[in-house]
Amino acid sequence: MDDGDRILAAELAHDGRASHAQLARATGWNETTVRRRITALRSAGTLYFDLDVDTRLLGYTGTALLWISVEPSQLAAAGHALERHPEISFAAATTGPTNLLGSVVASDVYALYDYIADQVGGLPGIRAMETAPILRTVERVGAITPAAP
Repeated sequence: MDDGDRILAAELAHDGRASHAQLARATGWNETTVRRRITALRSAGTLYFDLDVDTRLLGYTGTALLWISVEPSQLAAAGHALERHPEISFAAATTGPTNLLGSVVASDVYALYDYIADQVGGLPGIRAMETAPILRTVERVGAITPAAP
């Protein structure tokens, strides 16, 4: 990414719905260049659009983070299994006392319990798990600000 691409990304981070005209003004490019750069960055996997929704508006109130300790030889298998669960909105391999993190969205705490007991408990190589129900979200998304030179 060059400086123009960084300006483009910063503008999109601020407002992902910005028009091509707005992005052209911010970057100093014409709208055709903006469209071309967005297409190129998306094709390269450098730029993608992600939607963050307050799950309570959709009726889901059982949200939690799961810190899972998995046998190292089973980490990839457990991670791939976890990513296929519709309840998982985010999953990542980590380091430290646990090596797999999952963000769960369930309809309520009872469905959350059933999911943990029935689905997560059956993942390959599980040694231990810590569950942290999310009581209140204080910030969902923040704009990316470039570091000072």
